[in-house]
Amino acid sequence: MPTNAEIGLTPEAAEEQFLRERARLGAVVLIAGILAALVGEFVFWPGERPWIHVTQLLNIAALAVGLLLTRDQGSREWTCWVAFAGFFATAIAIGAVGVIAGDATSTMVVLVGLTLGAAIVVPWGARYQFAGVIVVTLVTIWALATIRPGSRDFWLQPTGSVLPTYAASILVSYLFRRERVAIFAAQHHRRVREAELQTANRELEEEVHRHEKTEERLRFAMLELDHRVKNTLATLESIAQQTLDTSPTPDDFVVAFRGRLRAVASIHDALAQRKGTDLGVRELLELVVGPYRVADHSISLACDDVLLSASEARTLGTALHELATNASKYGALSTPEGKVEIEARVAGGGEKRIHLNWRELGGPPVGEPDRCGLGTKLIETALAYESGGTVDLRFEDDGVRCEIDIPLGAHSTEPA
Repeated sequence: MPTNAEIGLTPEAAEEQFLRERARLGAVVLIAGILAALVGEFVFWPGERPWIHVTQLLNIAALAVGLLLTRDQGSREWTCWVAFAGFFATAIAIGAVGVIAGDATSTMVVLVGLTLGAAIVVPWGARYQFAGVIVVTLVTIWALATIRPGSRDFWLQPTGSVLPTYAASILVSYLFRRERVAIFAAQHHRRVREAELQTANRELEEEVHRHEKTEERLRFAMLELDHRVKNTLATLESIAQQTLDTSPTPDDFVVAFRGRLRAVASIHDALAQRKGTDLGVRELLELVVGPYRVADHSISLACDDVLLSASEARTLGTALHELATNASKYGALSTPEGKVEIEARVAGGGEKRIHLNWRELGGPPVGEPDRCGLGTKLIETALAYESGGTVDLRFEDDGVRCEIDIPLGAHSTEPA
């Protein structure tokens, strides 16, 4: 996979990078060849021609400096100049080794090979290749004239015989450069497209994964909603049936059922605003009992601000609604002078519990009812059954007393 730097290359930058890579490759190939020749010198002529060793080591040093100079990013002209300097140093070193060894044939062959190799490997353009041919031609003449000093025209025939090859190398350099740059640009474009496709494919996979997670959450929400709706309908059906059984007339049924339905709806609205969880005790009391306040002093609240779960809020809210309804009909809230004191405290210890004390004052005298209605059943039986707590409901002469003690779930907490 191409890197970010490669993806962002312009065509000019891509060509510069291609030239730099090939120039460094050519320098490495030359160093390897010179090292092989140096090893051969030590094996076949150990210590006999030390100046050849010195020349080859200097050539290797010059090429190594070229590798260092082209290691970082640079312009095309800079790379061409460094490559030409390495070519020039190598050509001079080859001529010097030929002169020291007195070997004109090997010098010619190596110089021709260097010229053709540069044309094929390094895409530096025809003008640099032409300059390289001039350097190689001059080195060839110098080497041949030095090796056969007695014959001035000795260099004419071998030099003339390779000039067509040198000229062909210029054409090869021109044609190969255009072809290789086009191929490199096409490869670069392909790498960019592959990187874009890989990125798009990765983004698509992430989007599919997000959709799958969303669908999973929606399925879970639908199952939870279905469960809640079924529970709510079952609760309403039970309330409707028991209200019908305990109502003397249809009008009494309508009034009682409508009030209980409003209480359940208000609790559900409050829970829906909090996504079904965490309703404070004080807020629950204001929500359920507050509407029955006939004067500022009618209802007195003293509460610990504990948060109730959805099920705890629904269970306790239903019981509080029945207490408030009875108080507004028959108890302290049926007269302007009446008052209801509500105290809700959280008990510590091993199991967290909430203790709620309902006390009516200043209302008309009350007594034990002749029959146990639905409201009493909801307070005494249903609350204790659903919450696992205890309920102590008393009808005293000065007003109703109700003590509710229920355990709180592990998720019920005090607000931060």
